[in-house]
Amino acid sequence: MNSAHVKRGALPLIALRAFEAAARRGSFQDGAQEVGLTPSAVSHHVRQLEATIGAALFERHHRRVSLTPPGEALAGSLAEGFEIIGRAYARAAGRPERLVVSASPGFAARWLLPAAQIMREEGIELQVDATPYVVDVENGACDVAIRLSETAPPRLAANRLATSPIVLLTSAKRMAGRSSLDIEEIAAGPLLGQSIAPHFWPEVLKVLGVRNGTAAEAYFDSFDSALQAVEGGYGFTFAPEILVAQRVADGTLALALPRRFGRRRAWSYWFVSRPEVARRAAVRRLFDVLVGVLGVEGSQALKPPGLASTPDISGD
Repeated sequence: MNSAHVKRGALPLIALRAFEAAARRGSFQDGAQEVGLTPSAVSHHVRQLEATIGAALFERHHRRVSLTPPGEALAGSLAEGFEIIGRAYARAAGRPERLVVSASPGFAARWLLPAAQIMREEGIELQVDATPYVVDVENGACDVAIRLSETAPPRLAANRLATSPIVLLTSAKRMAGRSSLDIEEIAAGPLLGQSIAPHFWPEVLKVLGVRNGTAAEAYFDSFDSALQAVEGGYGFTFAPEILVAQRVADGTLALALPRRFGRRRAWSYWFVSRPEVARRAAVRRLFDVLVGVLGVEGSQALKPPGLASTPDISGD
């Protein structure tokens, strides 16, 4: 069937909504919950679409479904179309455009809230979800997520906001005016790690010459939690330099070593959204605003005397 010849009044809108939700959620049951239908009703609508189009839209698995090539093409176009319809409806109702943005508490407080003020002045509201957990962007939990990782998240539109090497940190009190600690003192810990980088401490200690580098004593789901523990005087942790620059300048944290790690594989903040959302003008504007806000911070990166770059901890 050539969709270009289908009259608007003949479009099966309920069936198309059901299909798009099931495609995005990967399940008839989850899609049914979203659109307020039963799973059997969603399945019926999808079969009607497949019969009309003349092609299978899904491959059926046990409790899950995956898209066929025709299904992928239709789902992508529908997702973009429903985004446009939703924005048009909001404008007609006199509602300001709103973006739901997820980021870690530290990123939200330092960069996202200032960006939200700029966006508000331009008539775009940001609903900030400050959470240390990874939200399900693919299934519409938010419009945009800011994620910190070495590589771009798969299956999503991802653009790099900022890249930062990693630094080792402790409390200013522990440094007691010293510019650097002995490697052995750091290795003795306690070492606080991150669940997203469980092998960081053994690898970095190996680079620093410690033969039997130990693992972290505790792992955190966010840099913010580990940094709070270290600020309170407990042990050592690591974090992207850009995230802690101001805290080091303020004296609430201190560099345990005047060295950077990850010169060739530094971590990045990624601006992540679904492809159809990434094309929205408001989303593109938010990216530009955040780049500007982060650019100011990046120009103020830590530059104490003797701060050197250390080869990538993976040894690549």
